[in-house]
Amino acid sequence: MNNPHISAISGIALLLALAGCQSVGPDYTAPNFDLVGAYTPEIPVIAANQSKQDRWWESTTDPVLNGLINEGVENNIDLQIAISRIRAAAATARGVTGANGPQVGASVNGSASRSTSSRASGSQVDDFGYGAGIDLEWTADIWGGQTREEEVAEADYLQQVYLREDVYRTMIGDIIRNYIELRGAQRRLALLRDSLDLQRQTSNIVQVRLQTGLGSELDLSRARAEVADLEATVPILQTTIDRSINAISILVGAQPGTHRDLLLDASPLPEFQSSPPIGIPADLLRRRPDVRAAELALISATSQIGVETATLYPELTLDGSLALGVTGYGTGPIVRTAMAAIGALIDATLYDGGERRANITVAEEEAEQAFLTYRQTLLSAIEEVESAIYGYVGAVAQRDSLIASVQYHRDAFEQSRVRYVQGLSDFLDVLDSQRSLTTSLQSLADSETDLELETINLYSAAGLSVEDVERYANEAGVTLVNG
Repeated sequence: MNNPHISAISGIALLLALAGCQSVGPDYTAPNFDLVGAYTPEIPVIAANQSKQDRWWESTTDPVLNGLINEGVENNIDLQIAISRIRAAAATARGVTGANGPQVGASVNGSASRSTSSRASGSQVDDFGYGAGIDLEWTADIWGGQTREEEVAEADYLQQVYLREDVYRTMIGDIIRNYIELRGAQRRLALLRDSLDLQRQTSNIVQVRLQTGLGSELDLSRARAEVADLEATVPILQTTIDRSINAISILVGAQPGTHRDLLLDASPLPEFQSSPPIGIPADLLRRRPDVRAAELALISATSQIGVETATLYPELTLDGSLALGVTGYGTGPIVRTAMAAIGALIDATLYDGGERRANITVAEEEAEQAFLTYRQTLLSAIEEVESAIYGYVGAVAQRDSLIASVQYHRDAFEQSRVRYVQGLSDFLDVLDSQRSLTTSLQSLADSETDLELETINLYSAAGLSVEDVERYANEAGVTLVNG
């Protein structure tokens, strides 16, 4: 005849033996994207040498820009928020691990009583005692649901690490872009003031000719109108400068206007001495932090399917307790007690109306959404690189053409002014050639600024070098997934 206690213990032992041997739900497998081996446009040569520095922005020789970047790394608010999210995700991961482990509780109690006899002697008996107990509870991870929960928490933590790196990448790009726009606006303002001086000189020439009877009031009015038109553009450029300075202050975590004294003096556009690590499209799978974060979101969603699947199966919980007590201090006899107990509970849901199956379906669809988001993020990263290449090549061509255009317009203006002074041409020729020169100078300044911005777009789109990502991960104590 079988002993029912032995059978129960054998059943529990069998369930425990299964614990850790399997994890329900799918294991994550990195998707195999069929990527073309090269970008559509030809990769331009931006600098003669590939940078030996992992941080490409450090290749600039502009000390003001370097100082702003360092200040942003230390004080940028978006970066601080991202760092806080990392700490929160790490705490959540620790909490999940702790919740899946043994739970230990303790209790201490004391008692005191006095009893008085109803006899004539009225004798009293005092009784003091205390007790202490320890409770232990542990749910076995038979089906791997707890393991999947920990995988979810770890992937969520790693995702926040890479999202922080993406904030780092975009923040630096934004600081540099605003700085370039500031220096570009200052350059255009300086050119505008030069054009104003030149136009005022022309106006003076017309006035002198009018006084000598060689000019006309119409020519003088036209010259003065041109001066007024140029003067009207000065406040617009000054507003652009002021807004760029305020934007930079916000990006580095400071109050608007903080860096006005530092940035108000004009400086040349910054230059970078290194080429970005463009590589091939497949490199973006490892180099772009936002792509890595999207992959980790897919890993998390895949593990969540296992978490929900584990709820379909019975749950085994072991609990035990140890209690010690002493009573009888006082006039009564001392009694010591000790009690130990251990038990097991198998909890299984027989019917839930399809709720758990529905939760699994939800998890599967969320994993599909995470996969599509991952793929979309990668395609967007490739598109950013290709668009930046096209933008850079186009900006170079535009700048080179405008350099020639400025020279032609300058020659035309000088010739027209000489001819006007000699009385060989109309003042409209001078006015038209001077206006064209001013426009071409402004266009050249804009194109030089655009070229710098397209360069930064290309640097930012290419992401970080593989070695840089791995170094960042090692500094954070992170094990790269599929890396």
